[in-house]
Amino acid sequence: MKTYLHSLLKEEEDPIDKKYLEYIQNGFPERKGEKKDILVIGAGMAGMVTASILKKSGHNVTIVEANTRIGGRIKTFRNTEEKKYWEDPSLYAEAGAMRLPDFHYMLMEYCKQLDVDLEPFYYVSVDKKEALKNKEEAYENYKKLSLTFPKKTFNSFLFVNYKQVRQNVYNESTNINELLNYNLQESVDPEVLGENQNAGDLLTNAMQPLIDFIAINPVENWPKLIEKLGEYSMRRFLKEFTNYSENAIEMIGVLQNLESRMSYDFIQSFIESNIIKNDTVFWQVIGGTDVITERFYAKCKLAEITHLDTRMTDIYLRDGKVKISTEIEIKREASYYEKRGYKKQEVSVSNMEFDEAIVTVPFSALRMVHVWPEFSQGKRKAIRELHYDAATKVLIEFKERWWEKAPYNIVGGGTITDLANRFIYYPSQDINGKGHGLMLACYCWADDARKWDSMSHMDRYIYALDNIAVAHAPDDLKEQQRIKNLSVFDPEAPEAIGYVDKIKGAATVAWMQNPYAFGEAAIFSPGQLNLLQADIEKPEWDGKVHFAGEHASLKHAWIEGAIESGIRAALEVNETPVSF
Repeated sequence: MKTYLHSLLKEEEDPIDKKYLEYIQNGFPERKGEKKDILVIGAGMAGMVTASILKKSGHNVTIVEANTRIGGRIKTFRNTEEKKYWEDPSLYAEAGAMRLPDFHYMLMEYCKQLDVDLEPFYYVSVDKKEALKNKEEAYENYKKLSLTFPKKTFNSFLFVNYKQVRQNVYNESTNINELLNYNLQESVDPEVLGENQNAGDLLTNAMQPLIDFIAINPVENWPKLIEKLGEYSMRRFLKEFTNYSENAIEMIGVLQNLESRMSYDFIQSFIESNIIKNDTVFWQVIGGTDVITERFYAKCKLAEITHLDTRMTDIYLRDGKVKISTEIEIKREASYYEKRGYKKQEVSVSNMEFDEAIVTVPFSALRMVHVWPEFSQGKRKAIRELHYDAATKVLIEFKERWWEKAPYNIVGGGTITDLANRFIYYPSQDINGKGHGLMLACYCWADDARKWDSMSHMDRYIYALDNIAVAHAPDDLKEQQRIKNLSVFDPEAPEAIGYVDKIKGAATVAWMQNPYAFGEAAIFSPGQLNLLQADIEKPEWDGKVHFAGEHASLKHAWIEGAIESGIRAALEVNETPVSF
């Protein structure tokens, strides 16, 4: 089995991840090589993890970060002196990572060590009374990774083909056609019409033989599966491995969040489908996900070695030393950083030289950096071709948590719609709270996201709010208006017209438009796992440059992947890698 494929194993079965977890718990091995001058490029989770390990190992470590904050794609919207997002100052919401699977053990261990308080993130709607009763138990038991899950109510909606139905009704339906109007055909869709199978069941049935095959012998069978299906897109898999009609495939795409990624790598979607599912236990960070990165940064004392607002423009090797050129967009006073809890470095990194470097920035951003001498052909190809996906969120603040009240009675979970919003998530924090509430009004990926990316922030808020009203009350104009009136965001407010930064009650992020991220995460196109992954992880310049980040793991888009890759890169520098 190729070394990089170890990430595909369950973490409790993965010998490398088990060893990494042991290192986090008990300490990393001492370095075997000489003390070195090390440059870490990027202060996201991968960069901070690798820098902390190397710093503790006695190396001289320097971090450069193009942004004026640390954390990368871990970002929380909360009120600051400069920007008031929410009328209710107690509110916060995630621009990036928002849920932590309980089986991401390395991340869970860091949360324990950093005293990060967690609470359940309900991927599906749950019973309110049980959720409230469970809150104290969950708070006490999360460090044991233990949770008694509340009863799933599935009270949230599907609103597709201009038909609204509760998800619990859909789950029990014996007539999908009547319910959702997908025009399924009995001759080619007998599983749907004859055996009461919804889109989730259809997808599971298509994938179950593969899941069973992997379970027989994961180490031997993952490479076989990749060899057979590594060049397949999700659409090609469904066309060739099922007898589903186009209408059934459309239903699967819309309701299982695959429509915008039908042309992407099947293996990628297969991996994700085994993580994001109804029975996965997810956690969220009380106070916001960036509590993890801020506490890690503080505990490891990384401020003293981090240069913020320092964008790498060139990386080159001269006389056996790694050097970079940088640019600073705005020369700011030290007080700007001090207010944010950071430190302004006075020494220019461009005047420094290093024995080795770890590049943790996305390859989509690295594409804009001049490299000399050139990296290997395989690395250059990976930097050029690795696909990064778009992801866009729109958040709306409401004056009350109306979705938790009659007639909706929705606690946690999400509504799925074929309107432009696509996926709507209800907050799992502060259930039954008396204050304002935040709704993730739109969460889209890929082509679904790119439509929103073309719009102004103001238009995103207006369209998202309109569609929220329609999806919840499609036949009741009075209720639609009531929902809109409960929104804090007011498109007619004088201060909002022409001044997007003054808009209160809404926030949005488009990761493909972010000048530091250049996309939400690495998401393979068909064939890229086999074609690119080995070269993505491979060091360059005879071991002078190493690579980390979620893209340098097979846990794409997850914090756990960033941690795993950061540990691997640090062990490479320390000359103590774990083999598989």
